[in-house]
Amino acid sequence: MGEPARLQLKVRHYEVDQYGHVNHAQYVHYLEVARIEALETLGLSLPDMRRQGYLILAADLSVKYLAPARSGDTLEIVTYVREIRGARSIWIQEIREATSQRPLVTAEVTGAFATEDGRPARVPASFREKLSALCVLDSTVAQSE
Repeated sequence: MGEPARLQLKVRHYEVDQYGHVNHAQYVHYLEVARIEALETLGLSLPDMRRQGYLILAADLSVKYLAPARSGDTLEIVTYVREIRGARSIWIQEIREATSQRPLVTAEVTGAFATEDGRPARVPASFREKLSALCVLDSTVAQSE
């Protein structure tokens, strides 16, 4: 059983829309940055995986917007892997206001491992071993908060 990765970032003024909220599409960028940072922390940078002949692609993304963030807010993005099976992994992410821990966004991302030519590939054992550091049961995260 692993631990979720946590990343903090500050909302920049150009990421907000005319309503003064972070634009909904910007959250997808935040989620991507958090997943890439989590992978790099595990020693699975995208360039390293590619050199080994593998890609990890977002195959499906479901996002729920719960509350807005505004320019200057500091956000915390919690990222963990709920499941690894075959060529797929299920990533759970939450974006919160860092100080209050108020939930802003939840997301579920299906990651698909593929070879350089785009064909699905089972998660290599060495990658699976490193990813296990991020594997968490949903109930475990709720209890630790």
